[in-house]
Amino acid sequence: MRLLTIDSSVFVSAARPSEIGHAESTAFLAWVRNKRTRLFLPTLVMAEVAAALSRTGSDPGLAQQYALAVGQLPNTVMVALDEGLARQSAAIGAQHRLRGADAVYLASAALFAAELVTLDREQLERGAAIVQTLTPADFLATIK
Repeated sequence: MRLLTIDSSVFVSAARPSEIGHAESTAFLAWVRNKRTRLFLPTLVMAEVAAALSRTGSDPGLAQQYALAVGQLPNTVMVALDEGLARQSAAIGAQHRLRGADAVYLASAALFAAELVTLDREQLERGAAIVQTLTPADFLATIK
């Protein structure tokens, strides 16, 4: 079974048809739900998804509902941003010149030796030194 960490960019893309990568993100998340693969998501994902959707015009209540549903996906371990993960994220962020939230996703993936699925170019490129990084389209190509 594959172990995955999914960046908020994928959830936001799947929720908004106008987003780049919408079709691939939607297909990837459908595969995740159907295969009930093991997910390791930082708790930060809920805040990021709700905020991104609300800031870009989605109804705040619906954005919050969608974000909370992300945290209830089957076979999901919500990874708390405790002091240990914060320290690891700080080290990854500093060493690989990443934004703080991006470093949290990478640290979460590294903690469980999970692949990181993201649409964020910096995470894809710089995070590849830490864990395997893939776009939803790249991931789908590996299962065909």
